[in-house]
Amino acid sequence: MRIDDRKLKILQAVIADYISTAQPIGSRTIAKKYKLGISSATIRNEMSDLEEMGYLEQPHTSAGRVPSERAYRLYVDRLMQIRNLPRNEQEIIIRELGERIDEIESIIRKTARILSQLTRYTSLVINSHLTGCRLRRIHFIPLDSHSLVAVIVTDSGIVKNTIIKTADPVTAEYLESLTRVVNDKFEDITIEELNRCIASEGYKKLAYRYSQLDSFIPVLMEGLSIATGDEVYADGMSNLFNFPEYSDISKAKSLLELIEEKEQLMEIISRIGGKGVVVSIGSELDNTCMKDCSLVTASYRVGGSEIGRIGVIGPTRMEYERVVAVLEFISTYITGMMER
Repeated sequence: MRIDDRKLKILQAVIADYISTAQPIGSRTIAKKYKLGISSATIRNEMSDLEEMGYLEQPHTSAGRVPSERAYRLYVDRLMQIRNLPRNEQEIIIRELGERIDEIESIIRKTARILSQLTRYTSLVINSHLTGCRLRRIHFIPLDSHSLVAVIVTDSGIVKNTIIKTADPVTAEYLESLTRVVNDKFEDITIEELNRCIASEGYKKLAYRYSQLDSFIPVLMEGLSIATGDEVYADGMSNLFNFPEYSDISKAKSLLELIEEKEQLMEIISRIGGKGVVVSIGSELDNTCMKDCSLVTASYRVGGSEIGRIGVIGPTRMEYERVVAVLEFISTYITGMMER
């Protein structure tokens, strides 16, 4: 049976109503609220066809119908209309995240918090540090005569800001000279190459000239070695309890444990992949704890390489249009900050 335009309009109305009310919808409700220009009886017949086609389901306790997983997939792929995020919400994101990356972990935590606040779902931010990360630049900035800040910039963004205490006094001129030499010597280097470099005769001559260099190398190595493995940050986990789907405490507990465990969650997310915003619904997640959930993710990138993902978890009765708009804006904004 073909799903024609009239069936699509009725299905879209059912999905919209169920997303906002969480209540099964009958034909009379659709006829009254959505002004489709057809009778309640015609809508009822079309809804019966949609149920037969697998797009609607009828709970045992109600005469109304609810969208199936198949209906949500059709809605996401063909029916929803993504609009630009309202300007005031764009400004909130820009104000909270700032204009430039200062410390990657701080940005990740802020992003998780903003995502959960704006979508009212549980948010995730996955920071996929790159193996073989390369040094882009290092800055030594004086604080006083016996302390400085080392700022390590890699090809995946700024990953390390460290205050270093020195036994001997250091001047701004000395640190400027050291910054130039270190960047000339170590630019575009990996941690493996750094290990070989500091064992060379050339490095020993450099360390003799700049007595502080040996104390800076461990900080540099830490900044590069931190770029391995994945980290998952979650926020707004209590938001789950705002949805009637999770009024069953045992059901909510299983999902919360999955999010907190993180290893299973990373497996699920790694299977999803894909560029741009990706919507995964119910059984597509291939996990019993998430069979009634949807997971929407988007990547953020540097130089065309994915270095992390942001996302939200919620019931399949999710406000997909809004969630996709939020994720598109934030992922694009973070990518822009990383590139700058």
